[in-house]
Amino acid sequence: MRRHFLTIALSLLCLGAMADDGQTVTVGGSTVDKTVNKITFDGDVITLHFKEGGTQDVDMGDVDVKIAFELDPTAIFKPEVNTLTNNRVYNLRGQYMGDSLSGLPAGLYIVNGKKVIIK
Repeated sequence: MRRHFLTIALSLLCLGAMADDGQTVTVGGSTVDKTVNKITFDGDVITLHFKEGGTQDVDMGDVDVKIAFELDPTAIFKPEVNTLTNNRVYNLRGQYMGDSLSGLPAGLYIVNGKKVIIK
């Protein structure tokens, strides 16, 4: 049970490495000062791979990992403006509508696997 929990927690470490200062790795009670960006397992031995380079082998029982995420829930990205020239356009029924959005009535279309709205 502990091994499964540790495996899941350590696999999330890759995500934690993207959040600046969002991870804390402790080995034998001492905090590791480097950023761990990969962890590999060989039996009960864990290899910590550091972003700055180098590795450290430790016993699984001596490792503690804490990951903190700070997400920006208000992040709204600007929608892409689609300037199509020679792409196949389909309606929602899968019917081919031509190679251009020009001249089509308002509605929802599929172009290159993405939904496009004409107002």
